[in-house]
Amino acid sequence: MTQLTLALTVLAGAAAVYAVLGVLGMQRARADREAAGLLVPADLDPYHAVAVAGRAADTHRPAAAQLLLDGSVEVDEQGRLFATGRGPLPGHPLPAAVLAVLAALARQGPHRTTGLGMLGADPGLAQDRDAFLAAEEAKHPRLARARSEDGIEVVAVLTAMALPACYLVPAVVLIRPFSLFGGSWAGQAALVVLLAVSVGVPLSRLFADRLWPDRREPFRAQCAAWPPHPAITALDRERLARLDHKPPPRPDEWTSGLDTPGAF
Repeated sequence: MTQLTLALTVLAGAAAVYAVLGVLGMQRARADREAAGLLVPADLDPYHAVAVAGRAADTHRPAAAQLLLDGSVEVDEQGRLFATGRGPLPGHPLPAAVLAVLAALARQGPHRTTGLGMLGADPGLAQDRDAFLAAEEAKHPRLARARSEDGIEVVAVLTAMALPACYLVPAVVLIRPFSLFGGSWAGQAALVVLLAVSVGVPLSRLFADRLWPDRREPFRAQCAAWPPHPAITALDRERLARLDHKPPPRPDEWTSGLDTPGAF
């Protein structure tokens, strides 16, 4: 087999792989659109719908809004949240997790408050939130598969990585133009791996970022088109504006090298 024949064979094989992946991608996209079109707000937990429409951390806002409506939490003009010690126990795990964080801060002292944007820094809240969302995703397998890692893209990227190796094998092993390690087969194999990684990894990265189309997310678009979370709709404008306000750092929370023990 000549080098030209081998090169054309490799290109034809790669083209066939990408053709199959393209067909599979179109079929999957059509199935996702159909499934997303049948989804209605009653099918999802309101907090789960917020996460699907955006990010998992976006659920903190409606959870805090619900606590404000219940009277369990207040927010000052600077956007700082603090637990009041009043109000009913939350009936949902996400507001309960947010209230647990604020209650723990309140036990540390009246100055220990936080803004909405800093709630996600608490590992306990993130763990409870992710556990709840994972349980909700398990109830909707089709939605979970649509939001999982794109297996078709993985195969496409691996194919792009394999192309350099397919050309380097005959160039290095069959022609053997280099005398690495005395021209031994082990040396030639090591050279193939080294060159394939050096060329294949950047090529696959370029392929994934610039050439391969991003997977569409019809479930995200569908949930984003729904009305806001009921707690956001019910909360008055003043408290909603306070909730969205990013509080400045308090003077007693500022730290620097000058007041750090052992700084000098």
